[in-house]
Amino acid sequence: MEISDEDKKFLELYSDSIYEKPSVTVDAVILRLVDKETNNYRKLPEKKLQVYLLNRKYPPFKDKFAIVGTFIDLNNELAKTMKLCVESKVGLENFYYEQLYTFGEKQRDPRTRVLSVSYMLLTNQSKLHGGEWFDIDLNNGKIKLESFENGYRSEREVGIILTSGDTVLKNNLIVKSEKKGIERVSEVEVVNSDIAFDHIKIICYALNRLKNKLEYTDIIFNLMKEKFTLTELKNSYEVILGERLLDANFRRKTASLVLPLNEYTQDKGHRPSQLFKHNPNWNKDNLI
Repeated sequence: MEISDEDKKFLELYSDSIYEKPSVTVDAVILRLVDKETNNYRKLPEKKLQVYLLNRKYPPFKDKFAIVGTFIDLNNELAKTMKLCVESKVGLENFYYEQLYTFGEKQRDPRTRVLSVSYMLLTNQSKLHGGEWFDIDLNNGKIKLESFENGYRSEREVGIILTSGDTVLKNNLIVKSEKKGIERVSEVEVVNSDIAFDHIKIICYALNRLKNKLEYTDIIFNLMKEKFTLTELKNSYEVILGERLLDANFRRKTASLVLPLNEYTQDKGHRPSQLFKHNPNWNKDNLI
């Protein structure tokens, strides 16, 4: 956008030194779905949602795990800085991404005031370096609901356990929501966490975003292989949603999302199943 002569004169006299400035980072929650093999060769592998974490080498939170991030480069756009960060730090190149949320609580970083512009990344790429993939187990407590005139207030305890081999990271949060008239405010409070900064809160936001977008988008196919069975697709939905789905309803509501292939699985111990692929021209009116 071109600026006017009046703006140019103003900028000649303008100084930004009168304002305090925070530091700013971009942080990436990298998620994938994997197959977990079972001891029973006749049983299909189970799907598991995972997040990629790095072990911090320097203070603050030295030796704690954290999501991938970096301080911003003033010469690059935020998304480009994020892409360069995940490529250089973990070797991730092929992924879907969207901006998630900006976290700016005063005490979220002990060094100084730091704002985090966070992103959710979805990938099929498995061979990353520098960190570890952690299984995600989400435990939702009962909702405490209080109703009042023109609204309500709810509160739920949420446990997120992240596991990689013998490493188990336990995290507990409280998710609060309040609605007054047309205004709705949500808040996530970290009770305790085994990972650095407020990164478990960022992970929690990413999990909720992914879960909610299953209802009206085809976002799940960024986590799927190019070819898959309907059982694999259904299991993937169930893992993210945290609930079982009825076969008939699932197939009816996702029918427009997929295209059948004249190909079948060849797994030993299992009956051949037809393979499908994503339909990019799907009908949005029929989704779950």
